[in-house]
Amino acid sequence: MWHTFRRLPVLRRFLPSATPPHLQNLQNTHQGASAPTPPDWAKFEEPLEGYGSDFGYLPVAIGDVLDSRYVIKRKLGWGNHSTVWLAEQQNSPRFSALKILTSGATDTDELHELEYLQEIRDKNATHPGHAHNVQLLDHFYHEDNGARHLCLVTEPMCETLSAFAAGWQSRALPIPLVRQVARQVLFGLDYLHSECNIIHTDLKPSNIMFAPLGDPTSLLAAAATAAPFDGHNETSVGLDPNGRSIARVPQNRILFPIPENLKAADAWRNAHVKLADVGVACWADKVSECPFDVIQSPALRAPEVCIGAEWGKPADVWSFGCMIYELCLGKPIFPPKAMDTVLPVLQVEVFGDYPLELVQRGRHGDAYFNSDGSSKHDLPRRISLPFDQLLSRRSDVDQDHLLVDFMKRILTLDPDRRPTCQELLTHEWVNSQD
Repeated sequence: MWHTFRRLPVLRRFLPSATPPHLQNLQNTHQGASAPTPPDWAKFEEPLEGYGSDFGYLPVAIGDVLDSRYVIKRKLGWGNHSTVWLAEQQNSPRFSALKILTSGATDTDELHELEYLQEIRDKNATHPGHAHNVQLLDHFYHEDNGARHLCLVTEPMCETLSAFAAGWQSRALPIPLVRQVARQVLFGLDYLHSECNIIHTDLKPSNIMFAPLGDPTSLLAAAATAAPFDGHNETSVGLDPNGRSIARVPQNRILFPIPENLKAADAWRNAHVKLADVGVACWADKVSECPFDVIQSPALRAPEVCIGAEWGKPADVWSFGCMIYELCLGKPIFPPKAMDTVLPVLQVEVFGDYPLELVQRGRHGDAYFNSDGSSKHDLPRRISLPFDQLLSRRSDVDQDHLLVDFMKRILTLDPDRRPTCQELLTHEWVNSQD
């Protein structure tokens, strides 16, 4: 039996200061005779300024019908280049997620999300990793005020790993669940690498999503009619830079249920995750055409990327290792907002010196390292590898040397020595039972 609501003792109870803004009981306030002040949750939604240009968001409201058949039911999230909505198909019990790209992301020649999703859907449905990638169901274009918006219709999903982990004590997930996630993500990533020739470039907990359990139609139908977390159907109306009235609603993710008996050996057996958001991916044989100077979030950025050396599929494997570390310990190896210029220094502090061959291949190698490969920067006394801390900081992984070995193999500074997804899928930790 699974619980949808998070009220188990192991979960962190939010203090008032830690309560997500859109979960609080919020009221619109006024300042004299001026327009209503936006509720606090509105600060955490897509900015009004994002609607004010020829490259901005598409205004969407609950109840809107797009492409003459997709009825908007719930806002699931947003990003720099899109908003995401739960939609129900008219005259049908089918639900889907509708990712609506900004007009700028739609018309640029540098982003190829539709092509990647089509390749993922069509390449090889028999590969075990096909089922661990979010699948494209349909797509169409929507015109608004002379701007065109690509709308990607995908299978609907529950919350992300990042959102799910936020509700747990110290944000650290049960190791049996982490193992389940690791195995499934490796399958999904291997499918991208070996079958689709795609490098994700942005692998992180917020881009891994839980699939609905049981009968998804019933769950999604309930989600489509459910009130937001705080029980208030709020709308914040404001003006974009062009003076157009824009109504925004708070994002309202679909919770992934928690098993009733967390101590059961098979508690997480039915948990199923999928890789999502290939919006900034690239073809493995066209890395030189990648429109971004730097890929990956700072806390998960591979060493070869940090110093401007050539990168490829091993960069995704590095991000995978950083992600597993974060899920185990509840915090990333490196600061999420670390400056680009600091990351190589931090990596040397934790992992030791970069291989000389890697330094020599990096366009920015001489900014951090001497000709013999030693660091140019004075570092504090080198600390032990963070993986070793797993044994002492998590009681349920005490003496779990297999996990530590798994992590050390992944987080190898030299990309040429980093294992592939297929190799990692044979590791004893991934295939062990609790």
